[in-house]
Amino acid sequence: MKLKTIPLVIAAILPMTSIAATHTLDGTSLTVDKLWEISKSGEDVNISKEGWERIRASYKAPIDAAEDGRSIYGLTVNYGALKDQRVAGASVENEPNRSESIKFNERQMRIQAAGMEPFLPEAESKMAMVIRLNQMAAGFTGMSVDAANAYMEYINNDVYPLIPSRGSEGANDLSMVTHVGLALMGEWDVMYQGKRRSSAEVRKELGLKKYQPFGMDGISILSNSNVAEAQSITAVKKVEHLLDLSSVIIASSLEALNGNVSPFLWHTVDTKGWPQGHEAAESILSHLKGSYLWSLDSKRNLQDPLSFRSSGQILAAAKEELRQAKELLNTAINHTTDNPIVHTNARDDLWYSNSDYVDGLRVGGKNVFVNSGSNFDNTQLAVQLESLSRALAQVIHISAWRTTQLDDGHRTKLTTYLISKENVGGDGFANIAQSMSGLYAEAMSLTNSAAIYGVPTSVGIEETFSNVNLIANRLDKIADIAYEIYSYEVLHTTQGMDIRTKEYSQKMGNGTSEFLHEYRKYVPFVSKDRIYTPDINNGVKFLKTYSTR
Repeated sequence: MKLKTIPLVIAAILPMTSIAATHTLDGTSLTVDKLWEISKSGEDVNISKEGWERIRASYKAPIDAAEDGRSIYGLTVNYGALKDQRVAGASVENEPNRSESIKFNERQMRIQAAGMEPFLPEAESKMAMVIRLNQMAAGFTGMSVDAANAYMEYINNDVYPLIPSRGSEGANDLSMVTHVGLALMGEWDVMYQGKRRSSAEVRKELGLKKYQPFGMDGISILSNSNVAEAQSITAVKKVEHLLDLSSVIIASSLEALNGNVSPFLWHTVDTKGWPQGHEAAESILSHLKGSYLWSLDSKRNLQDPLSFRSSGQILAAAKEELRQAKELLNTAINHTTDNPIVHTNARDDLWYSNSDYVDGLRVGGKNVFVNSGSNFDNTQLAVQLESLSRALAQVIHISAWRTTQLDDGHRTKLTTYLISKENVGGDGFANIAQSMSGLYAEAMSLTNSAAIYGVPTSVGIEETFSNVNLIANRLDKIADIAYEIYSYEVLHTTQGMDIRTKEYSQKMGNGTSEFLHEYRKYVPFVSKDRIYTPDINNGVKFLKTYSTR
């Protein structure tokens, strides 16, 4: 991996380094975390030797199938209900068929472009292109070497096609991702060096040769789920940061409450035995090293409210759903959502492998196939992201409840509404939970399933849906609200921690003390009643940039 230096840019969620790199795509080993790194400005890509070999073999397979006289969807025949309409002859690489193929592909780019603004962030546009390039290197797309080079030129020059963020039913991203193809053709706008520019102007400025989508390039550029995958990764990475942050927030709430650590102890969690239980509990306790909570206290309640007691189990549930979502996405970005499928190294040892029908699908070599499929079905990813959304809603739920519990002096044995000693006659946090309640309701309303809704298209041929783009966007929104709910909670927990330190000389944990110290750079201690809107919003900014790693 070749390193290079670029100006430092600060990410909204995760910190970035000032060292950029060139990453090799081989079609088999790209991960969500690596793709997240590549999505930053200045990060370049190349393709491994084996990846280039798979691209060439994948391109050749449908061309050879057409030469054999087979009708190849998107290559020799039209799409959808027009699939019986010929668009190019069998010798696709020869004229006039080559020109007809290019004209057909260019026309399809234009007529499929019908998405809705706002446009995707630059990082998501880049991720969508990198995913497609990596899937080319996997050997599953049938796309040309010219297409691979065209994608790589935009990726490595930080040219970001403007891709609509809305307008997909989740089966494929036709109306959205087709804008990548239009930008490669010089017929659409891009973001370049922070400005919206004509792609034709940018291509000329960079000295890029004209790109014309030929053969399977057209259908493979516009009929895939790379935008949905990019949107899902953005949401999942946001949730990952939020859940990493959750352990120190839970720990600080326990200190504000004078809570009981017994539900988080290893032997307690051991009796449950569910996935991620120990990891979640130990991450919470790790922030409490040196805390007063490890000392006996006759005033400490035996049983805390479940919003405290169950917080480790609920965090574990969310972390497990996150793990499964990342695992699915890791698989997706190294495979493909294309139809038809191309496979140049297919398995040939199954009971049906030598049937006449399967033999009829072979192209040249014994292990080479081109045939129809439904790889653009994203039901499994949609269901998993919805499951993660519901687990995150539980995280939000207990945060909101912990906040209301901390206002109760009977629970904390501190003043009601955490009014400090200096705030004589003040009301403290008497009514701000009402605002939090409205945000809570907004988050819960986003948890209803959206995976099954849709209108049949292509004259009834395409009648299943996943709406994975919508679900990813809703997950992203739920995560944003979670930061907001956490901001209300942290305003309370830090107040309680400071009161305990100042008025009762109780020592906070090493991790929670560091968290409190950094938070106070954004939000001061409430020693006198004041307007809390700046505090809540500054708290969100703090939480989105704070790292416990």
